[in-house]
Amino acid sequence: MIEVLPAILADTADDLREKLFFPGLWQPGMTAHVDILDGTMFGSTCFCDASAIAMRSSATLQSGSALPFIELHCMVQNPLPIITQWAAMIPETIRAIIHAEIKRPIEPILQGIHDLALEAGIALCPETSVDVVARYRANIDRVLVMGIHPGASGKPFLGEPILATIRRIRAVHSDLAIGVDGGITADVAERAVRAGANALIASSAIWNSPRPIQAYEQLTHSIALPANPQI
Repeated sequence: MIEVLPAILADTADDLREKLFFPGLWQPGMTAHVDILDGTMFGSTCFCDASAIAMRSSATLQSGSALPFIELHCMVQNPLPIITQWAAMIPETIRAIIHAEIKRPIEPILQGIHDLALEAGIALCPETSVDVVARYRANIDRVLVMGIHPGASGKPFLGEPILATIRRIRAVHSDLAIGVDGGITADVAERAVRAGANALIASSAIWNSPRPIQAYEQLTHSIALPANPQI
């Protein structure tokens, strides 16, 4: 299955709540990609405190709104305490992705994620060798290929080198879920899927639109391709 995950890089608690409860966007089975930045890796920060949405207001519950599933993208040096908080407070949390570039042992963190009954993933910056995927393959459920240099949304997709990375991973790891994050537009989405990606993380293309729901639908229509594209 190929899916589009709306990404949330929140500035404030209200911003986080508004996007996670955006009326009409989140349908059953959808997953939100929540960015976690604390300044320790890429110099940027965002609001990512799970307590801001842990207590659902009566008005929200009465409206019928519900949280989507949540995938955490942890762009931090010490991700496990944050992941533990989300897993404890937000039962919709299903997955946590950490960066291959963090300066601490990765295997214990991946094990800690699995101990929380979550899927675990590894994210690769554009310059990071795809060889790290094989190193951690036994302990990960997916890999996230960054299509931009992390830290802020709205940057342009870095093009053929990223598509080549996706192709290389797919050629070696045929059954691994591969996501691509950053610079996703309708054109990029189609090219990424043809290269072998089956999860597309989109932020600006959705939230910068005056009609986020229609923007999301345009992206999903752009990837009406076979689930196993030719590499």
